[in-house]
Amino acid sequence: MRKPLMKVRGSAIISCLILTVLLTAFPIHSIAQNQKDRANFDQLTQIAWSEGTVRVIVRLDVPLIKELTAASAKFWVADASEAIRVARTAADTALKDAIEYTAWKVLAELQGTNYDVNTIYRSIPFMALRVSPYALALLEDSTTVLGLEEDIPIKLIEPVEESGGEKGKTSLTDSGDLDRPSLDVSVDLIGAKTAWGWGYTGAGWYVAVLDTGIRKTHQFFTGKTFVEACFALGSDGVGGAGDCPNGNATMTGPGSAVHHSSSYSGYDHGTHVSGIATGNYGSLAGVAKNANILAIQVFSKFSGNALSSWNSDTLAGLDYIYSLRGSYNIAAVNMSLGGSTRYSYSCDSDSRKAAIDNLRSVGIATAIATGNNGWCTGVSSPGCISSSVSVGASTDSDGEAYFNNWHATLLKLFAPGYQIYSSTGTSDSSYASWNGTSMATPHVAGAWALLKHRLSSGSVTDFLNALRTTGVSVYSVCDGYATGIPRIRVDRAIQSFPTGYALTIQSSQYGTTNPTPGTYTYDQGTQVQVTAVPDTNCEFVNWTGSISSTQNPVTVTMNSDQTIKANFRVKPKLTIQAGAGGTTTPSPGVYYYATGTVVQVTAIPDTYFIFNMWSESASGSANPVSLTMDSDKSLYAHFRYIYPPIATGRKVLNRTFSQAEYINILSWTAHPSNAGLDITKYRIYIISGTTPSLLVELASSQLEYSHRNVGQATIQYTIVAVTSSNREGAPATVTIQ
Repeated sequence: MRKPLMKVRGSAIISCLILTVLLTAFPIHSIAQNQKDRANFDQLTQIAWSEGTVRVIVRLDVPLIKELTAASAKFWVADASEAIRVARTAADTALKDAIEYTAWKVLAELQGTNYDVNTIYRSIPFMALRVSPYALALLEDSTTVLGLEEDIPIKLIEPVEESGGEKGKTSLTDSGDLDRPSLDVSVDLIGAKTAWGWGYTGAGWYVAVLDTGIRKTHQFFTGKTFVEACFALGSDGVGGAGDCPNGNATMTGPGSAVHHSSSYSGYDHGTHVSGIATGNYGSLAGVAKNANILAIQVFSKFSGNALSSWNSDTLAGLDYIYSLRGSYNIAAVNMSLGGSTRYSYSCDSDSRKAAIDNLRSVGIATAIATGNNGWCTGVSSPGCISSSVSVGASTDSDGEAYFNNWHATLLKLFAPGYQIYSSTGTSDSSYASWNGTSMATPHVAGAWALLKHRLSSGSVTDFLNALRTTGVSVYSVCDGYATGIPRIRVDRAIQSFPTGYALTIQSSQYGTTNPTPGTYTYDQGTQVQVTAVPDTNCEFVNWTGSISSTQNPVTVTMNSDQTIKANFRVKPKLTIQAGAGGTTTPSPGVYYYATGTVVQVTAIPDTYFIFNMWSESASGSANPVSLTMDSDKSLYAHFRYIYPPIATGRKVLNRTFSQAEYINILSWTAHPSNAGLDITKYRIYIISGTTPSLLVELASSQLEYSHRNVGQATIQYTIVAVTSSNREGAPATVTIQ
């Protein structure tokens, strides 16, 4: 993750608490384990003292980095489901957090010195800093730092001027290059047009181009989807302000990859490269004509109108691409930059190897131009990284282009790179023919998208082996034409893979599947998601056959012919009935529930009724009742009517020495049909119009009540029996005149 500019001077900005936590969270390793390069450190120290600071890429000793990286790398392509997205995000976050914690531990050790944080990466154990001599010394002594690498700007591999054809030949006539491979010819030469005829156009895949940005309004990119980002520190090599379109050192989203002005040499290099890999307009098309573009601008502006990319920015771009693999299907990365050092051996100490390895582990190739120096015994960096796919330039007659950098083992593939006609940045309809290994490399990146379209599960090793074993050998004067290195033939590479495996999907009665039952053919390694779809009132039980599982949906990996069967059954049925005097919730009827479901049923008595008991699959009077649906079940709710008491009433006149009083005397007996009911009390109401008003509540043992001082007026009473559950029975009406 790229951090905002941090300047630390003097007093602590990182609290002692954080320092204590971090120092206790990680084990201490011996200095011998770090194996730091003394000569490299001495050189960095000399720069730091000479210039006041030095820019470094710091390799961190992150605990469990291999395990965390492997867990993250299990997720290859765009997330197929929300569950996969959640799992991938968790794995990526765990990796990022471990790197960040280790980075902050190291930064805590630099307390009191001067340093700037440019980048803390998300998926690789590195961070990029600008440090003072004192901070550099602390980094060297840190047991959490495994190595230091100078962060330097690398120039763009720009096209070369036409001055010859094949290396070792004195003229175009000698090399047979009178008919030069325009893009229309070169895509046919590598077999891309044949692949299109088979339906493999790169549709659904992205080619990531780490370059100078892109003119995405160019007609050659009509209809394409762009994902854009920028990582450009600027000439000072310090985070914060930078050379991205927003004026900062980082930017993502639409407009991020807009190229620099035409005053800078190579400003539209990314537009030309992207056209070769994916362009498509009218009768002209690039290799993967229906692929989309992930454009990442990684070049900063330097004096002399030159463009160069800091190693830390290139690393940030590769790190960012890895983070996008769950959102987009990314086939390959294209890179056209190189240092001036000739490498005749693998440069695997380069920090960028970690990012290239991560991408390779999730099936994304990093195609890198070998350079245009015309060397015979080496290639430029980073094309010398062993896990990259280094690409050299050939002519249309399969000779080595005169400017190509050659090495018998470091150079992996050839592709056409001479006089390639593609889009430029001058206008939305401008094109030009350029020469260079930068023109050859996007042929390979585009070919990767065609191969991914054919076999989405194919690894980088699978595709590289296929291209190397099916290609046309290109020989070089450099070793006396002894060692042939393949020029790609993507159509032959596609044909080298198995035609596919059969997946037979079956289903029992009571359900179907998606895809529907039948036999399907899939490429080797394809992951097929099959969903069981039960009929109404039925449920999925399990999968049998090549897969034994109760998960739904299930994923089948096609590494052989396979047969799977979805088994279904009718859900357990619950029949609910209610006798006279009440109902239930759920209401009486027939219901189907998934096996194991616990269903709660509540009896609801009508007015003047009481719930009595359950019968059939349940018994007793508990209300509500719960049933576990492990089989068909039935339930019957029984209710009882609460009869009114048998009541009478009379008015009496009670005379005393001083006054006369009228008393209404109410008498009643329990109704015999209420026998067995738990009658706990009686309530007496006075009826005024139609509204009852509670007069008194009496114990069930009291069967008479005297209502005093009632006068001579007529009064209507109701008497009801009340159960222990507070249910009132039917009223007995007594009118006393």
